[in-house]
Amino acid sequence: MVDASEPELTILPSSTTMPVGKAAVLTCRPDGPNGKLFSDVKWLDTHNRTVGDRNSVTGDRIYVEEMPTDKALALIISSMHENDAGVYTCRGTYANTKVLYKSVHLKTIMEVTWVNAPEEQFPLLGQDYKVMCEVEARPAPRIEWKLNGDAVPQDGRHIIETDGLIIKKVRADDDGIYTCRALVLETGQLQEKRIKVEVHTKPKIRENMPKSLEVVDGEKASITCNATGKPPPTYTWLKGSTRENLSGATDRFSVNERTGVLTITKVARDDNTDFKCIANNRAGEAEHNVRVTVIIKPNVLDIKNISVAVGNEAILECRASGNPLPSITFWKLGTANKMITGIQTNDDRISVNPREDREKGIAIGLLSISPLERKDDGLYACIAKNKGGESMKNGHITVEFPPTFENSPMKEAWTWKRRPVNLTCVAESIPNATITWMFSNRDIERNPNFRKFGNGPQSTLTVTPSDIKFYGAYKCIAKNVHGEAHHVITLQEAHEPSEVTQSTLGVVTATTIVFEFVEPRNTGGRPISAYAVQYKREDQLTWNEAKNKTWPLGQSYILEGLEPQATYNFRFAAANEVGWGIWGAPQKRTMPRRSSPEEPIILNHPVNQDDFVRSPYSDRVELRWKKPADNGEYIDEYQIKYCRVQKVEGEWLAIDTGCKDISFRSTELTSVDVKDLAADTYYKIELRAHNSIGYSTPGQVILKTARDSSSSYLPGDQSSSTSSASLITYNLYTITIIIKVIQILKTNIL
Repeated sequence: MVDASEPELTILPSSTTMPVGKAAVLTCRPDGPNGKLFSDVKWLDTHNRTVGDRNSVTGDRIYVEEMPTDKALALIISSMHENDAGVYTCRGTYANTKVLYKSVHLKTIMEVTWVNAPEEQFPLLGQDYKVMCEVEARPAPRIEWKLNGDAVPQDGRHIIETDGLIIKKVRADDDGIYTCRALVLETGQLQEKRIKVEVHTKPKIRENMPKSLEVVDGEKASITCNATGKPPPTYTWLKGSTRENLSGATDRFSVNERTGVLTITKVARDDNTDFKCIANNRAGEAEHNVRVTVIIKPNVLDIKNISVAVGNEAILECRASGNPLPSITFWKLGTANKMITGIQTNDDRISVNPREDREKGIAIGLLSISPLERKDDGLYACIAKNKGGESMKNGHITVEFPPTFENSPMKEAWTWKRRPVNLTCVAESIPNATITWMFSNRDIERNPNFRKFGNGPQSTLTVTPSDIKFYGAYKCIAKNVHGEAHHVITLQEAHEPSEVTQSTLGVVTATTIVFEFVEPRNTGGRPISAYAVQYKREDQLTWNEAKNKTWPLGQSYILEGLEPQATYNFRFAAANEVGWGIWGAPQKRTMPRRSSPEEPIILNHPVNQDDFVRSPYSDRVELRWKKPADNGEYIDEYQIKYCRVQKVEGEWLAIDTGCKDISFRSTELTSVDVKDLAADTYYKIELRAHNSIGYSTPGQVILKTARDSSSSYLPGDQSSSTSSASLITYNLYTITIIIKVIQILKTNIL
């Protein structure tokens, strides 16, 4: 035991083990009766070299530093190296005479260090692979392996080595989380490293990947490269003719590296080559070639118009290009179907014959028609078609033919009183015909009595018939290179119609007469356009005092404003374009005395098969009528009567006694709204006109009102107030039937 009164040096800690890479400090403190007598205290390293102060410039790793609080000298190692292990000595001088030493043995250990142990590792399917886990430690560690929390099986496929785990012939189920555990039994250290192992497979092109593809020139196209692999491969496309990598941005190509889609925004003809797809992942790559064929759309190069005479053979030729060479057919515009190759089933005169000129790279279509007919004239579409689409261009077949007057409508012409008249003929022909005129087999082209306008295909001859000799047959003659034709127009003289020989009286009232006429025996060559009546009272001596009334042809010939009980003389005439004929068919008639008005004519008419009028309203109807003849006294009132009815054995019978009358004092009234009607109900409406003498016979109509959409009554209901009305209606209906049965029985008995 050391005497406490003896001076000495004390080192703390007295012994230590420090991990490599960590910082360490050793302190040397003088101890004794008078510590102030110590001087020249130093630390010596493992090679007995004096350790100096820290140099701020060099930043020494091992240095000393005074600790003023407890008068100690610290040896600081900022980062422990393995070769820093050994004996460190503290030296000091006491009272300038006695040199004291104190030593300490510093040991080092190396903590577990992962030298090469990636957290993700990717073996290839079917190959041997070492899952790397290289560890350093002092003392040397012990290595253990687990797979998904369980010990790695000892099956001969898994071999543990110091720097990793060897897996023989890797399988897909070797995927998982591997744990590499390092244990240092001497120090008690334990560390684990979780390593994700994912088995990778090389890319493999799928079997359904096409080896060839057809694309259309000028259009957008895409090719999809499809491969399996783990991880999913990325894709690259190369153009075979240039070996150009299409993954970079180009004007026409784009590649989706994840989906493998190569997009060609606008196909060009030089894309007619091989394209190579490369599928790549960490495990390797696979290649596949696709032969791209560029389809060039058809283009009709030429189709020439032709002109052929009727009866000959016409050949219309069409030329077209494209890849592949297109098929060619024809279609006549305006017809339903395209033509077929060969002879047409609906017309054996027409055939379509295709051929190819491969040296020039063109297809040729020949449309042959023999013999040619006029109906063949028109536009014909040449249609070239291949996989890329179709092209169409029109050509025209002109069918030449001699003149014809089939569509010249004028066969005769009429004129009178030296009025000029135009004779017009229209000649159809190709080429156009030249037209001349003849009259009585004489050329009249230079005759001053005639004027000619147009030499063809239309020509008009103006004739001024100053004498009867100008009436007769005029011949229009048309000529072209294929022949000639003539057309005759007969010029005739028109006259006023002959006298009217027969007229009859229709309805006669006190103030009106309706006439009917039989056409005169001679219309003068022109159609009758009007009739006239001249009439006077019998007490008027001459026709100079008579009145006239004129009617255009086809109207109602009604004469109004006559006086009741007066006697009139009538005579009649007919007119045409030339003028009025002479008066004829004289008649005398005494008008009836004044009386009540004629029956009003109701203008509401049934539609379809109904025998009643349907009102669009549920509670009213607009009743319209034609004002009747007043028979000599002005109409001053109209009376309307309406009753509810129903049909019994074909007859409309009133079903109650609640008929209503309404009157309107008016002379010009021709319509009125009948209101306050029940919905979905039949009514009989009677209309009578009244003058100072009395009422007319009634005009009548059966009406049905519309159903009221806002209520839910049953069809045929007349009122919703009580049910007794329905019972009365039923009883009346039953009584009516019984009466009719009794009448029938009486008739049979008699």
